[in-house]
Amino acid sequence: MTFDKFLKAVCPSFGLNWKKYRRRSSRHSVENRMRELGVDGFDDYLEFIQETPAEASGLPDLMRITVSRFFREKEAWEELAGKALPSLLEEKPAGDSLRAWSAGCCGGEEPYTFAIIWLERLRQRYPGLGLEILATDIDEAALARAKDGRYAKGSLKELPAGCLESWFCGGNSLWSVNEKVKRLVSFERHNLLTDPPPRGMDVVLCRYLAFTYYTGDRLLSAAMRIHDALRPGGLLMIGRKETVASTVRKLFYPMPGMRGILKRP
Repeated sequence: MTFDKFLKAVCPSFGLNWKKYRRRSSRHSVENRMRELGVDGFDDYLEFIQETPAEASGLPDLMRITVSRFFREKEAWEELAGKALPSLLEEKPAGDSLRAWSAGCCGGEEPYTFAIIWLERLRQRYPGLGLEILATDIDEAALARAKDGRYAKGSLKELPAGCLESWFCGGNSLWSVNEKVKRLVSFERHNLLTDPPPRGMDVVLCRYLAFTYYTGDRLLSAAMRIHDALRPGGLLMIGRKETVASTVRKLFYPMPGMRGILKRP
C-alpha cells in the first residue's frame, strides 16, 4: 500500500482532507510511529488503527503539519494592520485591550508577528489601548519552542526590511525574539476540537489548520468553536489561499477587498 492509498483509506473517517497530508513531514511522522510499533507497511498500520481505538484517536495529531513563518503572506498582515484592525481599535474605550487568540500557533511565529505589528504600527496610534495575545497548540514540543522564542533563518525569510534588527537579537544559526514582543504573548496547551474556547476575543488567527485540513463535522466543530470565541463583529484571519466551506459560511463573512480576513456577524 502506498502512502496516498493509506491517506485515502484513513482520512475520511476522521474528517480530514487526505490530499493536504501528502507531505514529507506527515509521512515521516507516520513512518516513525510504524517503526515504534514494529509495523512493516501502511496496510498493516491501517489494520492496526482499525483495531486499536487509542491509536486511531491519536492519528490526526500525529500527522499534523507544523510549518509556519513570521509574516507569512505579507499582504494579509498588511491588510490586517492597515485596514481591519483600526476599525476594531477605534471602537474600544481608553484602558481597554485588543484580545487575540492564535489557535494552532505551532512554534509561535504568528502570534509574535501579531505582536510586532502592534508594536510597530498600532501602539503609538492607540496609546490608551493594550494588547493581549493567547497562543495555543496541542503540541507540547511546539509550545516549548514558541516560549523559547528562538528561530532559524527559514522562519525569518519573510520579515519586512528592518524588522530583524528591531525585534530580534543574536544571529548566526538562531535569532531570539525581543522581550518586548514576548511579553505580549501567553502560551497554553489547548485542543481546538475538545477544549472550551476562550471567549470575548476581538481577533482569532487560525491559518492553514481547520480550513485547510478539516472536512465535514470536524470542520464544522472547529468553526463553531472559533465563532464562539469571537465577540460579535470580531475578526477571523485565515490563510489567503484558504476558502470557507459552504457549511460554515453563515458563521463568518468576508471583509470587502481583503483576502483571508473575515468577520463574525
